[in-house]
Amino acid sequence: MVIETNAMYKEEPTKGIDFYSLLEKSEEFTSELGKVALASGKLEVELIILLEQNDVKVDYSRATLGSLRSQAEKNKLLRTNMLEALKLVTNQRNYLTHNIYALFSGQIDETILPKNDLLDSDIETYIEKVIELKVSIHSLVDVIRMRGYEVIKKA
Repeated sequence: MVIETNAMYKEEPTKGIDFYSLLEKSEEFTSELGKVALASGKLEVELIILLEQNDVKVDYSRATLGSLRSQAEKNKLLRTNMLEALKLVTNQRNYLTHNIYALFSGQIDETILPKNDLLDSDIETYIEKVIELKVSIHSLVDVIRMRGYEVIKKA
């Protein structure tokens, strides 16, 4: 469901903290970013379940998505293409949840998302990127669940 429409944008150049403020005020952006956070938590738990099913012993109470991916790689529990997809999703998720303000305050360089030559309507681009990430995370969860099912089935 798209809440915001082009009608609310003036197609005005917007940059830096002003663009960040628009993102922060966007109900759709913040809602979708919240869904990414929830999906990421789900992905972490599914990785923990997979690791536990394969008797991988680590301190899961302090595990991050990146460390869980590393454990799956170290223990050869997922194929290379899945590990690459997990790495990509982890990097994108970290960027969106930890670096947006840093991007627009000039603390980090532009990498995944643009920060220069933006219009207020470019919020839609950010919303699309967050939605794509959410879909990718849910797809990875489904594949990892299937992998866990295969492990249980073999036992």
